[in-house]
Amino acid sequence: MNGKTENTLCVFQKGFNYSQDGPGNRLVYHLSGCNMFCPWCSNPEGLKKTETPVEIHIDDLVNEAVSSKMIFIDGGGVTFTGGEVTLQKESVLKTVKKLHENKISVCIETNASLPLCDELFNEVDYMIADFKSPDKKLLSDITGGNIDIIKENLMKRAKSGKYLLIRVPLIHFFNCGEKNATGFAEFFKKLQDESGSENLYFEILTYHEFGKEKYKEIGINYTVTDGYVTSADVKILADLIKKNNLKLITT
Repeated sequence: MNGKTENTLCVFQKGFNYSQDGPGNRLVYHLSGCNMFCPWCSNPEGLKKTETPVEIHIDDLVNEAVSSKMIFIDGGGVTFTGGEVTLQKESVLKTVKKLHENKISVCIETNASLPLCDELFNEVDYMIADFKSPDKKLLSDITGGNIDIIKENLMKRAKSGKYLLIRVPLIHFFNCGEKNATGFAEFFKKLQDESGSENLYFEILTYHEFGKEKYKEIGINYTVTDGYVTSADVKILADLIKKNNLKLITT
């Protein structure tokens, strides 16, 4: 998924948000298209190219960001999320470089499951990535994700020493329990040990149904029936993360 050219981005939503999509007040662009098919996705309209996508020229986007600089309070800036940002990586990279020329910080939210994204990942100031399951087969079967590529991308980013927040979307039927928690903690500890990064953080996001009505609106069946987690489910994973002296945060 790309814009019509490398000078445009395909966007299905934009707006301001504070602290949940990177630090401070941020102008957030949701890019169309995704290579995964997580059944709990809160932005199902971004799973595939929208029927009426908005093609934004990167110069227009940069100009919009520059005109918003005065409200990028508390270290804010621009965030690209999805859908999946890396499906438009060439256009996003060009945009990020132009934003940096204008002294605007950039965050991306990504599933980190596509190869050959090193240049983009190295360029951004903040990176937020999902790590949905430590089980290779389950991850592939339920979401279409490739765990080997995800792990490689996350390790490279961690070793760069630049900010990396890894989020676990905790889903009851999918990735709860002691076995999964152990798998998560083992990989997270490996990331910390091998990178030595001071800017590596972890967060647990609990299942919600914010996107359920959107599925109906766009004519897609919402199939999750056993997603809600308990405080006990969260505690199992949180305790293991803390036990390994990893930085667990809440945004």
